Formats: sequence, structure tokens, C-alpha cells
Amino acid sequence: MDKSFPLSGWGSLAIHAGHKQDPNYAHLVPIYANSTFVFDDAEQGMRRFSGKEEGYIYSRWGNPTFSEAEEKIAALETFGLDIEAKGILHASGMAAISTLMLATLQPGDKIITHFSLYGGTEELVSKILPNFGITPIIADLRDLDKAEAILKNDPAIRMMYLETPANPTIQCVDLDELSKLARQYNLVVACDNTFATPYLQQPFQYGVDYIVHSTTKFLNGHGTAIGGILLGKDVEQMKTKITKIHRTLGGNSNAFDAFLLIQGIKTLEVRMERHCHNALEVANFLESHAAVSKVNYTGLASHPDHYTAMKQMRHPGAMLSFELKSGLQGGIDFMNKLKMCVRTVSLGTCDSLLSHPASMTHYSVPKEEKEKYGITDGLIRMNVGIENLQDILADLEQALS
Repeated sequence: MDKSFPLSGWGSLAIHAGHKQDPNYAHLVPIYANSTFVFDDAEQGMRRFSGKEEGYIYSRWGNPTFSEAEEKIAALETFGLDIEAKGILHASGMAAISTLMLATLQPGDKIITHFSLYGGTEELVSKILPNFGITPIIADLRDLDKAEAILKNDPAIRMMYLETPANPTIQCVDLDELSKLARQYNLVVACDNTFATPYLQQPFQYGVDYIVHSTTKFLNGHGTAIGGILLGKDVEQMKTKITKIHRTLGGNSNAFDAFLLIQGIKTLEVRMERHCHNALEVANFLESHAAVSKVNYTGLASHPDHYTAMKQMRHPGAMLSFELKSGLQGGIDFMNKLKMCVRTVSLGTCDSLLSHPASMTHYSVPKEEKEKYGITDGLIRMNVGIENLQDILADLEQALS
């Protein structure tokens, strides 16, 4: 594509952004299955190692297939904004989060975040970072007055880490207001944008400094590869300090997974449109069903964070959860009755995926601890897929009956 041609829409950007003409004129970016790259001469090697010349050295440090994925996602996260950002592709979302934390925090620092985080993130923050002298503070960041009181009384807090919508209660926090508050106290603000994708929400627009994704989910869209990305709008820091930490930790992606990610991103817009349409219909169906006591979906006026989500998201998205009146055994029975929808963890794929946290991901967590975070015995989490809507509803109906 001629780089002088301005792209005006999400679909075009998802297909063409980041793509460079292959020297052998391959239509799609090749899978550069190389551990290392050669130099024309010793002097070129010196220039590349010193940073005086751009170029690839070793795939733990970078790879042409990675580069297209990185540039494509950065373009999506900054589309329509007067912001430049750099992305670094990782082996998983947790690898990206680990790079972020270890590059921006040091012993004695504190990190403030909210409840109902992704389980891996919660474990990193509450059980691993304290071993490095980094202390977590968990608060309901939907209460801005309480959040400010905490920040005012604790100058050791250096980072505010947000996940919105959050997992699995789909709670939302106000990116704009929290970023403003964080700036008053010189905090770094990071946001996990996995559930929303840049198509539905662009955290950089609201003052966030770093964005992370599990690219495994909606960006890939087909459940074919594990991956993650860390993006930052301080491009110089991303190219220097954070790149150094990333390379040293060794959480790099691989060319095949990066290739699959690139192909998945190309259909992001059309997939998300169908995901979102189906999710709203499913949420309305569940809210009126006699077997369901509660539906957590920010597109419903009944959700406590409905206003916040509508303020910062283009659509409430594809993720929801709902509580069955029949509790633990009801949740198990419901899962066992599903005929088309898929019983599994994870999310973001084209097919509808359902999990029962109380008997699966949170089985070993004490009941009182689960309920503190809104994970009841009858809670079902659902990734609403892009199948025909009538088939999704029919499967849910027969499983609920």
C-alpha cells in the first residue's frame, strides 16, 4: 500500500497498518522463523549493537513478524488521537504485565489497584511483587473520594493499575477521572484493555500511560495462539529502559504466534460488531429469565457501572456474567447441559465460551473470599460468540430449563 494514502477507518487500519513490502514480494508478512540475523560485515554488527543502525539481531530482541503486529496494534490504540505509541510483543499477557511492573516499580514502591482483577494479575500483584518489596493496595476505585484519600496519605504509591471492564463481574472504573487524579500525585497509570480491545476503548485518550493486552483473546480472535503486548506513549522510554527489561526477562513472542495474531486482527472490526450485537441480545434475554437472579453487563441500565462504561466505550462489548438462582449445583448442571456453546476458560474467540468460576478457575478459593469479589456459587461467565443469535439463545434456554 502507498504509505501516503490516508486510512480513515478501523477495518482498513486493522488490515494495512504496520505492513511493509516483503523483499521477495510476499503478499502477507512471512513467518520469520529465525533465532538470529546476519550482518553484512563486522561494522554493521557494531552499529546495530550500539543502536546507531536500525535492524534485527536476535529474535528475543525483535523480529520482522513481531514488528508488524506491534505497529498494527499501536496504530489501533492511537487511531484518531494525536498520540504516538510503541508496542512490544510478548509471549503472553502476563509476560507483558511483568515487564511493565518490573520496569516501572522498585523496592519500597506501592501499587494501587481494584478488586476483581484477572486471576494471574491478582496473583502477581498480591503474592509475587511483595517478594520484591512492592506492596499492593486494593481499593474500590469507583469511589473517587476514597481513592484520593488513599493517594493523599501515601506518597509511596507509584502506580495505578486498572482493568476495565474487569474479570469476571464486568465492573468498570472511570479512566478519565482516575487518570486526572493519578496525575495530581505523579503516578504512572496502566490499563488492561483486553476485554474492550482498541475498537471499543482507547485508554490513551483518557491519559493512561501504558496499555496491556492479552492478545490471546479478541485481538487474535480464534484461540490459536498465546500472546501479549505492552504499549507506552513515552516512546523513548519504551525504546530504551523498557525494551532492555523486556529483552532481559526473555518474555518474547515467536514468529508463528505473531503471524496468527496479525491475521486475526484483520477481522477485528467485523468480529467485534457481531460479538457486541449478540451480547446485548443475550444480556436482555438473561435478565428476563426466571432462572437468573442477576446479569453483569454494562450495556444494561441495571449494571452499577453502566454510565461509566457508556462514557468511555463505544459499545459495552462481548463479555458478561450472570448468576443462577440455583447456586453451585445449578451452575454445574447448567454447564453440563450446554450443547453448542463451549465449556472452557479464556475468551475472545468466535465461538461462545462459558465457564463456571466456582467449580473451575476459583474452585480452591474460600467461599467468603470469592463472594467478596462478586464471584458467587452460581456465577457463569460468558464470552458471547459470533454464531447465529437464535442458536446461542436456544442453547442457553435449553440449558437453563
